[in-house]
Amino acid sequence: MKNNLETLAPETGFETPVVFTEPESWHWKVLAKAFITDPTIRFWFNGKENEDLLENFFEAVVKDVLMSGGTVFSSADRKAVFVWAWLGNTNQKTNEFKKQWHDILGETGVKRYNWLYEAGNIHLDPDKVQKSMEPAYLAVLPEAQGRGYGSHLFKWTLDYFDRKGYDVPFILASTRRSAKLYCPLLGYDVHKEVFVNSNDTEPIGVFLKRKK
Repeated sequence: MKNNLETLAPETGFETPVVFTEPESWHWKVLAKAFITDPTIRFWFNGKENEDLLENFFEAVVKDVLMSGGTVFSSADRKAVFVWAWLGNTNQKTNEFKKQWHDILGETGVKRYNWLYEAGNIHLDPDKVQKSMEPAYLAVLPEAQGRGYGSHLFKWTLDYFDRKGYDVPFILASTRRSAKLYCPLLGYDVHKEVFVNSNDTEPIGVFLKRKK
């Protein structure tokens, strides 16, 4: 499949990121490898996830996002992938790929997925939702983690949508560690930590809201 792409201005120390408007198979391979130990994914899949299952899941997610007005970014060397969803798509008809990742998650997984977002207590401004994006899945290959790929890609993509006039009202972080990084780096505050049980010590998701 031929890919249409555009580039972003380079940042010192990194090659120019790329924006994809059509899916490529390595996108979901990178996502699957990076998310295999992610606590939010493990919650959705109830600990039954494996790399093959996640490849199928993320293939459907990527195709759904691109069909539904979202965007996929990557580092030039294909070590990091970032999937952004368009929040204005909430009232649009579903498509075959959304149905696919729902089927892969299963009935319980979809309920857990929806419950987490409901528990996050994020209320979107209806006047802004058509020009709002969600940073849905940021993946860095295990061997490339800790080298700045994630922060580089996150800052560039956030600036990319800011320049296009889109709001990015919230971030769902999988861990407190991620939330601690994103808040000062990107200008967000912790909105709510979500726990499965009242006696849990670690959340399965941390919702961040953009500072006014």
